[in-house]
Amino acid sequence: MRKSPFKRVLAAPVLGVGLGIDIYDQHPDFRKLIAQHRAGFDFLEVYSRGDWENTDVPFSEIPDDVPRTYHHEGLDPVAPALCPDGPIAGCVKNQTLLGPPWTVEELAVRHIDGHYTDFFFPAILNRECVHATVANLDALNTVLHAPLLPENAPYEFVVGDMHLGDFLTEVAHGADCGLVLDLGHWWSYQLCVGKGETPDHGIERLDLSRVIEVHLAGARVEPFAGGGIYRDLHGAGPIPEASLYLLRTLLPGLPNLKAITIEVENATEGAAVAQARQAREVVQRVRPDWR
Repeated sequence: MRKSPFKRVLAAPVLGVGLGIDIYDQHPDFRKLIAQHRAGFDFLEVYSRGDWENTDVPFSEIPDDVPRTYHHEGLDPVAPALCPDGPIAGCVKNQTLLGPPWTVEELAVRHIDGHYTDFFFPAILNRECVHATVANLDALNTVLHAPLLPENAPYEFVVGDMHLGDFLTEVAHGADCGLVLDLGHWWSYQLCVGKGETPDHGIERLDLSRVIEVHLAGARVEPFAGGGIYRDLHGAGPIPEASLYLLRTLLPGLPNLKAITIEVENATEGAAVAQARQAREVVQRVRPDWR
């Protein structure tokens, strides 16, 4: 009998502090990161913009001795029904090329009636969406080569009557999977519900034992209606203090953490490894026994 997705990721090794890269970006160029800055990161999280038709060559340029995870896009796990076969087959193809221990996918919708949207429509926070998401994840994990780790998506507005922590916990237990906790995206939810000044508000509602990977990224907050809207910048901006605060606060309570990924798209190679160093310094101060 095949192990549950959660048990499969628990069996994976701890990867450490890595960089989330887009294989099509010129900055940073993942080839230069590998050739010139290999000591600055433990692994790469590889993103290909949902593309699977043109990934053979760039994926082959990642040496076998560089550990990697894979960040897919296009499975739309919070949609009312399972996505078409194409994105699933593409995910399987890219998993086969990369051999990752797990694959990350946002808890959001990027396609409506087959058309790509340049906007994350994050999960509706209600029980109907929990049920649909669990069904989709169950179906996906029966065919994917590596377990799927759903990631909390960024929020600019919130629809639904559930707390995000309750939603993530119910999805993780319902699909028996792990989670990727994006700290900036968690803060984006807090900004929407008026808790932006206390980024860890309600964190006790999230089952932290299900968190396998943590994401950090550069961002800015744009003023809006007396509050703010979180905007991902990835490598084009500094990591917000709220995200670093969450990292310092949550690290001791993440028993199954295996990876910390800094998403560095649009950074220079030097800036990318500097942000990795920033995260590593937090780990060394707060949880020096990790890895």
